[in-house]
Amino acid sequence: MSIFALFPRRRAACPGARAHVVMSALLAAAVVPAAAQDEAKPPQAATPAAPATVTAEKGRFEVVLEAKGDFEPVDPVVVQFKPEQWAQALEIVNVVRHGTIVKAGDVLVEFDTEKFDRAIADLEVDLAIGERAIEIARRELPVTEALVPLELAASEREARAAGEDLARFLAIGRTLAEDSARFRLRSAEESLKYNREELRQLEKMYRDKDLTEETEEMILQRTRFEVESAEFNLRRAGVENEAALELEIPRREAALRDAAEKTRLGLEKERATSGLALEQKRLGLQKAERDRAEALRKMRDLKADRAAVPLKAPRDGVAYLGRLHDGAWSTGVVAAKAAPGQSVLPGEMVFTIVDPARVAFRIRIDEKETHLVTPALGGRVELTGRPDAEVAIAIEPAAALAPVPRDGKLDVRFAVTVPEGAPRPLPGTTGAATCRVYEKADAVTLPATAVSRAADGTREVWLPGKDGAAPQRRAVRVGRSSGGRVEILEGVAAGDVVLAAKP
Repeated sequence: MSIFALFPRRRAACPGARAHVVMSALLAAAVVPAAAQDEAKPPQAATPAAPATVTAEKGRFEVVLEAKGDFEPVDPVVVQFKPEQWAQALEIVNVVRHGTIVKAGDVLVEFDTEKFDRAIADLEVDLAIGERAIEIARRELPVTEALVPLELAASEREARAAGEDLARFLAIGRTLAEDSARFRLRSAEESLKYNREELRQLEKMYRDKDLTEETEEMILQRTRFEVESAEFNLRRAGVENEAALELEIPRREAALRDAAEKTRLGLEKERATSGLALEQKRLGLQKAERDRAEALRKMRDLKADRAAVPLKAPRDGVAYLGRLHDGAWSTGVVAAKAAPGQSVLPGEMVFTIVDPARVAFRIRIDEKETHLVTPALGGRVELTGRPDAEVAIAIEPAAALAPVPRDGKLDVRFAVTVPEGAPRPLPGTTGAATCRVYEKADAVTLPATAVSRAADGTREVWLPGKDGAAPQRRAVRVGRSSGGRVEILEGVAAGDVVLAAKP
């Protein structure tokens, strides 16, 4: 018998390891024949390792929800200067500090209201001017309505007269003007001719009669001047005749034609626009009345905005700078501007008045943990600043602030009950909650990896097969899970052995 027959498993695990079969020089003679005989045989396959198993255990099982959160006020009152009309920045004169205890009516922030008051005074003047303008428009409108037909009739008469003047000029006036100009020229010519003839007759007569020299000279001198005047009048009449025929009469005709056309166009325009102009006045009055109504509303809002300054506390409590949103305070943003001399826009100064005796505890949990939250959920909170003190909390009937998870999270709010002698948590402080969701003293549990889900959605475990047989599936009903273990309600008893994972 070979020595390897005594160690079959070791040899199977190391087939062909010839360097290790020489154990000593004393066994060489016995070993060599056996080794040579074994090497002639084909190598044997390794025995497969048995699958890992776990045993169902019975004992105390509990599910605990642990989460960090913060204390927030119950029914806080947000106080903010949010005017309806005023939109300019105001300078802070005085402002309370964060965490100041206030009474109802105490001033939270006081502003410099000089610009505010000046704007109201200016608007009052504008309202008075607008009221006078509306009154004037109201009185003008009926007069305009009465004047429109009168002015239209006057325009019609003017257009008709201009047309008649042009027609008369073309029919009579032009010819008469031209004849008058020619007749004035002829009259001047005849006058000159007469004066010259008279002078000739006088000169002849004075030569034939015995008159004194002085009388003769006087009459002749006068007659000669008359001739000279007639010559000048003739020259002037010629110039005037030329101007009348070439300039004045054509220009007068052109002026009459233009006047007639202008009055005709003016009449057409007045007929087309007089009604529209009147309607425009009516609409203008309506708009002015609407503008005044809007200005009055603006004045009411502006005075209401002014009445809200200074900003006062609506109730007793503690004044916090900023507001609470999704568990976070905006104190830092507001505090950066809450100082005398700072100019802030409407809405930037926000205060939250809280009752420090009424707080709740708020946590945010993962969506996968939402099934742990029930109206009966209770537990305790350990204050971050006082780890030695514990405050009992109880969940409100409406546990979740957001009924639908948001961003994979769910907000949960607990009512706080402070035991006698325990420190009272303030809004804004933080803590850690420990809530016992479920506990059972004799629960049967398995590791979570041993329980799988079947194709039909039910839960199952796999029992190891006996004597090399295939594993057997067994349906189970599960309860809670925690810490990597699953509670088994049906299908497996304590002590049962199952595969550690689905085969």
